[in-house]
Amino acid sequence: MAGSAVAAGASVAAALRGAGETMSAILTKEEQDRLTQLIARVERSTAGEIVTVVLHKSATYGSYRIATSALLALLCVSASHLIWPWVTAMELLGAQALLAILLYWLLGFPALLRRITPRAAQRQAVSDRVKQLFIERGVIETRDRSGVLILLSALERRVEILGDRGIHEHLGNNVWQTMVNQLTTAIGVGKAAEGLANIIERLGRELSSKFPARPDDTDELPNRIVTDD
Repeated sequence: MAGSAVAAGASVAAALRGAGETMSAILTKEEQDRLTQLIARVERSTAGEIVTVVLHKSATYGSYRIATSALLALLCVSASHLIWPWVTAMELLGAQALLAILLYWLLGFPALLRRITPRAAQRQAVSDRVKQLFIERGVIETRDRSGVLILLSALERRVEILGDRGIHEHLGNNVWQTMVNQLTTAIGVGKAAEGLANIIERLGRELSSKFPARPDDTDELPNRIVTDD
């Protein structure tokens, strides 16, 4: 965990604009395959590892869905009672329960869920998720502490890049921020695959200069684009 804390210091993010409702939809299967091949190619010249993850969302935000649906249902039933005072309490309670269930389901749609969830909560969820994935995907376990994780999270419209200690000490926060800005700009104009390719190629150059390939190197982590589809 001490290592992950150092890596977290390299995490930078930027809000995405114009990315659509589902970020996974902006990368076709063919584009994912090409990016997988690109990662494999750039990693042949370095001991570093690059992991790319594309998610529909970084958290369920269930508490916000429950609270909002319950409040809206209560307000609707209270208004109904004022308009139709002869409706019994049991009927109102039943209607409130059914309405709350319907609203909870509706609030699961990305556009609505994004609007009822505070931006601070979304930023925190993506930040927490990238750190979790950094550990779960083994990025923190590379031999030279030279792993990099790129996370695209659709609902929150956010990108985060998290670098482990070795590569972070080589690049620093300004370089990470530049990469994030370049990637979010590319996604915003509908060129997600091209933007990712440029970042992967740059990471490959940076990693190969600091952590060149060695005869005993192995491909420590999978190269495929990880999704939650």
